[in-house]
Amino acid sequence: MEYLDKVSLAQTIDNVSEALLFNLEIGEKEKYALADFIAGRHGQPRSYANTFAPTDFDLQKDLILFTGEKVTSAVGKCHMIGEEASRILRKLNIETETVKMSLIQADEGLHRRISENLEYSRYPYGMYCCKMCSCALWINLASGGLYNDTELLLAGLGYLKQHRENNGKWKGFPYYYVLYVLNEIETDLASDELKHTAGFLERKLRKKKPDSTKYELRRNYICEKTLEKVNSN
Repeated sequence: MEYLDKVSLAQTIDNVSEALLFNLEIGEKEKYALADFIAGRHGQPRSYANTFAPTDFDLQKDLILFTGEKVTSAVGKCHMIGEEASRILRKLNIETETVKMSLIQADEGLHRRISENLEYSRYPYGMYCCKMCSCALWINLASGGLYNDTELLLAGLGYLKQHRENNGKWKGFPYYYVLYVLNEIETDLASDELKHTAGFLERKLRKKKPDSTKYELRRNYICEKTLEKVNSN
């Protein structure tokens, strides 16, 4: 499979995320091409907080998250693509000077924006704007982003805990995207929330839908992976 899509940063992120989830191989040459493309989007017009800008193609359509949820807000798209691009660039582990500088400056931009929002008490520490955007912040943090700020990530998980529902979900949060993000966080940090949702996962997997779309395939796999992780601890 070819993972680089020069027309769409969002699709490139999606392709690489799928390879990471299913442990698919990405050749070294393509890793460099991917890293070069993503780093090249740094600071371009419509980049959020000096992160990585969507392409013109991305801006013309809704953003579909890795687990199938839709983002329609233009600002939300730019923010979430910037966070996820940072994460993917770290996961590729290509250490050229261009890549390193783009990640440093992206971290600086996001950190500055978070500090400004805290100053004006726009939303709680550990959150970023809406609940969906907060998940994108957490997956970036889980990859070592924003100076590997574990305190910020733990604050976010604490906020998530406050929104637990009796059915094993979290009120107002995109369930499958949250589950995906929790699986990217170190197990000892995310274990309480993974245990919270175990009962729902058991019920879902007993009557799971067939893998009719790539999103259903991913959701089923993430659910199975999560339950295995909970049961092994």
